[in-house]
Amino acid sequence: MPPPLTLLLAHLHRHAIAVTAFVCSLLALAGASYAAFELPNHSIDPVKLNPRNIGGYVRAWASVNANGRVIASGGGVRVLRDFNVNPGHYMIDWHPRPASPCTAIGSVDEGTAGLVPGYLITESANTRARGEGSIVQTYDAQGQPTGLAFDVELLCSTPR
Repeated sequence: MPPPLTLLLAHLHRHAIAVTAFVCSLLALAGASYAAFELPNHSIDPVKLNPRNIGGYVRAWASVNANGRVIASGGGVRVLRDFNVNPGHYMIDWHPRPASPCTAIGSVDEGTAGLVPGYLITESANTRARGEGSIVQTYDAQGQPTGLAFDVELLCSTPR
């Protein structure tokens, strides 16, 4: 039988993501506890929490199927599936052009049995001719580019 330390290290290696999540949650709890007990009352004044500095809103959103067809949306959204790159590569045009800086975020829709079949990455694709744009690339659970249904939102900072 292997020594206990070898068994422990093997167990931690097999569950590395769970161990990392546990350590991160402990660090977050420690930081929140420190803030709750060590920061003096009224040390964060209204100027630091000015909504004009930290505010934002969802400018537009879309629910898109794996073929690039918009199922539902709010705001002007047009999605094009780019067949010339990788599978799961979508170009999104947001209309009308927002008045403040924006970024897109999103998530892959759930598969069968409530499992998430993969993930997505968004990036900005702004041009003067086309206005605000985003690129979405979807990947399966093994990290291979593939077409998946997803939801995407355009988050914009509050105009000043």
